[in-house]
Amino acid sequence: MLNNSTSSRKSLRSTLAMLAGALCLFPALSGADTIFGLHGSAHVWKPELGGSIGQTTDAFDFSGEFSDNKGSSNSILIAVEHPIPLIPNVQVRQTPLTWTGTSDSASGTLGGLVTVSGEVEAALDISFLDGTLYYELLDNWVSLDLGLTARQLDGYVEVTEVNGTLSDRVDIKTVFPMLYGHARFDLPFSGLAAGLRGNAIAYKDSNLLDVEAYLHLEVDLIPLVDVGIQGGIRRMSLDIDDIDNWNSNATLEGAYIALTGHF
Repeated sequence: MLNNSTSSRKSLRSTLAMLAGALCLFPALSGADTIFGLHGSAHVWKPELGGSIGQTTDAFDFSGEFSDNKGSSNSILIAVEHPIPLIPNVQVRQTPLTWTGTSDSASGTLGGLVTVSGEVEAALDISFLDGTLYYELLDNWVSLDLGLTARQLDGYVEVTEVNGTLSDRVDIKTVFPMLYGHARFDLPFSGLAAGLRGNAIAYKDSNLLDVEAYLHLEVDLIPLVDVGIQGGIRRMSLDIDDIDNWNSNATLEGAYIALTGHF
């Protein structure tokens, strides 16, 4: 992110240290897989953008102004689980996201230098890369995973006047620590399940939340491989208050569908 502040970095480091300390308590409570397992899933997500984004309190407002509010994301998730109790399981997830919208009457600033107004086109292109260490606390018809995620944001937001010469753009590049949790309830002997998975963090006056609620159907099509289809709602919110000169009250929310596999 532009113009990194020393106080903000110290706050993030302190938060990460506290979360890491909490994570160290999990092995004493957790159970381990009896065999190694590889989990993978591919998600197609279609979110809409709302709220405001910018480097000043007069941030650009995307709420209710934009038609053709179209977002697209193809997310890949891979997790490796093992039977060693004291070593956390590992999960990597990448969520590249593109969004475009048009408005006849939007107005505001992104970088704080130019006010773009009137008929405008806006675009968001950002990638979320998550590295997660987690422990499996329950593994039966009810499963529960808890851990710690480091999330990297890398991309930009841009607004351009359709009939004018003004444009404004902000580049985003930062890393946030987040708590990770995944709870799932399997209906015995049916292949059906319901779950809730997400990441969250709060510090100072800022809150970041990324949560999915889903239904899942799993079938045994291939020996030693469980294949499933999953559908649900994913909501991502970025409530940022003056962190590194950055302000946001934005949400990305929409339905998703996923193909899953467990080896």
